[in-house]
Amino acid sequence: MRSVLLISPDNIAKKMSGPGIRYLNFARELSKKLSVVLFIPNKETDMSFENEKFEVIIGDKGVLKNKVKEVDSVVVQGIAFRLYPFLKHIKKPIAVDIYDPITLENLELRKFLSLKERVDYHETDVNILLEQLAIGDFFICASEKQKDYWMGMLSALNRINPVTYTDDVQMKKLIDVVPFGFNDEEPKKNKNVLKGVWPNINEDDKVLIWGGGIWNWFDPITLIESMKDICLKRNDIKLFFMGIGHPSLNVDTTVADECISRSKKYGIYNKNVFFNEWVDYNERQNYLLEADIGVSTYLNNLETRYSFRTRILDYLWCDLPMVLTNGDYMSELVEKNDLGLCHTGGNHEELANKILELIDNKEKYQEAKQNIRQVKEAYKWNNVVKPLLQFCENPYISSDKVKKVKFFYKSQGLMKYYYVRIISKLKRMIKKVIFK
Repeated sequence: MRSVLLISPDNIAKKMSGPGIRYLNFARELSKKLSVVLFIPNKETDMSFENEKFEVIIGDKGVLKNKVKEVDSVVVQGIAFRLYPFLKHIKKPIAVDIYDPITLENLELRKFLSLKERVDYHETDVNILLEQLAIGDFFICASEKQKDYWMGMLSALNRINPVTYTDDVQMKKLIDVVPFGFNDEEPKKNKNVLKGVWPNINEDDKVLIWGGGIWNWFDPITLIESMKDICLKRNDIKLFFMGIGHPSLNVDTTVADECISRSKKYGIYNKNVFFNEWVDYNERQNYLLEADIGVSTYLNNLETRYSFRTRILDYLWCDLPMVLTNGDYMSELVEKNDLGLCHTGGNHEELANKILELIDNKEKYQEAKQNIRQVKEAYKWNNVVKPLLQFCENPYISSDKVKKVKFFYKSQGLMKYYYVRIISKLKRMIKKVIFK
């Protein structure tokens, strides 16, 4: 039996975000046919792995370094090569997970910094990314749209060359699509959590649910504005945010704070709009199954264009019709298959109308639910993970690395990465002291 080491980029616990969820499910699916070791960066975890079929290493870099020598292949994401630099020299087949175009995400995330800080961070981000593209033997991304983006970067680096083209003219031996997924089994509700339970959410109310955290690169402000419009017409529509911040990281919550502030200003805070801290991963279906519509709103920018909104997968899992913003892969999926409705980014009046239309048009609502059942099979974890499983069952060093094809990349090293982080953090600390 082949063996594989998965290195999770984020904590895995009862409360976790997308990257942790992704790697937990990678481990579960791959362990059906492979010997799997899952490394998680937690110092400790409240999740039990007693019934899992894979080995877990909790935060011990020494054990990780030794385990790398024993496995047949490795799967990494994010800054793994900077955090665990010995991975650069292991001479083992490496699959690099690039489902999240982090450089585009950070263009939005760091808007609050000075332009100089943003440029410094961005240069480091790009260097980290180029390093991944130079080291990897096989790459996985979230959609065909993303794949085109990454093919451009791989071309510029000279990873798409006569050697890799001879291997596979479609380049699937170099890069393939492994999107986010959802549970193979159908969701089962085991307790009431919202209707008739949460204060001011009545049993006959219509609940809109925001299925994850409120990150600064989203546009929940337009959704709050639309709720103000809706509440002028009726009082039975409630909006519930499943999470405000991040369960394991100290992430800036400026947009979440603004949402709360506006909700209070409009008199709809804890009356029509509700903010939860975070929902345990294994309890999320209870909230989603009580909701009537899944909502996700975001900005019309590069991050949106190449994103793959992981929260939408849970909407599909729970047969939940949705209202989304136009401009990304998921909105195209919704419009193509009539899984709900989409609105123009930033237009709160249009968004309010779309929400009311989907709630009030019972025929369209039921049609959306039925259509979801037709498309959801393709997004179950056991299906989406197949290209990664194929690589791990027959791992290989990329042929252009074997033949020593020249890649147009030169590492700036680990020190600049930490230098940029430390200097930026010190500047922010000084500003807080000065303006306190």
